[in-house]
Amino acid sequence: MSRADRLLVAVAVLMIGILPLRAADLSVDANDATANESRLTFSIAPFYGWVPGMKGTVGVFTTRASVDVTPVDILRNIGDFVELLDGLYIGAGEVRYGNFGFLYDVFYLDASVNQDIDRRLIKGAVGVGFRQSTTTLAGTYRVLKRPGSHLDAVAGVRIWDIDTDVQVNTNLGSLRLSDGDRWIDPMLGAKGRTALAPGWSLSGWALLGGFGVGSDFAWDLYGGIDYEVRKGFELSLGFRALSADYQNGDFVWDVKQYGPVVGARFNF
Repeated sequence: MSRADRLLVAVAVLMIGILPLRAADLSVDANDATANESRLTFSIAPFYGWVPGMKGTVGVFTTRASVDVTPVDILRNIGDFVELLDGLYIGAGEVRYGNFGFLYDVFYLDASVNQDIDRRLIKGAVGVGFRQSTTTLAGTYRVLKRPGSHLDAVAGVRIWDIDTDVQVNTNLGSLRLSDGDRWIDPMLGAKGRTALAPGWSLSGWALLGGFGVGSDFAWDLYGGIDYEVRKGFELSLGFRALSADYQNGDFVWDVKQYGPVVGARFNF
């Protein structure tokens, strides 16, 4: 973990810690779960948009390669990236009762590219497929409650599943190669929310994990602003960055993924 990464994590943890202290004199937000402790509540973002750039090192098939794609690169070439997609899902949600809660967050990406081979002696095609599934399951406990704000402790696991497939079909024969891995990282941290003004609030989280159980080290940071369009329905805009440093034999996933987030959330 670089010095810059450590500084980023430390600042994010500090921000999450002080967020609930800023709104102590504000009226209770209608969506603040502290106002609904006596019943079961749900907060669901069935699908949200995240444009994750990637930076780091990936090692497959005994070869290591540097990856450096920014969110701006993706947005500038969004048509090309959409053509590569075979599947995409990003969603999250939380159920709460009293001080206790359970949350999930899922990121699934399936992309592939095919290229024809037309040489004098070799004719055919080669296809390369990439799949990433990152699923977080965690319990939460409300450790701090103030009017209009709260802070939750978070403890759970993040399940990673990375696969890369190469399929070659030519007049000389066929070849298929596959590499990847699946691992589980314990994750610990905090998430918080504070009201800014009627209808407006800030939210965020800071999670740390891995600790050598799966990844050597992993982190996940988010910060954003929420607006209540109407009771039970919010729009969110923020920025998320997550990282994992994992190696098993020749397979390496030492990658940071980061970019803007936009989404809608239903509270009921």
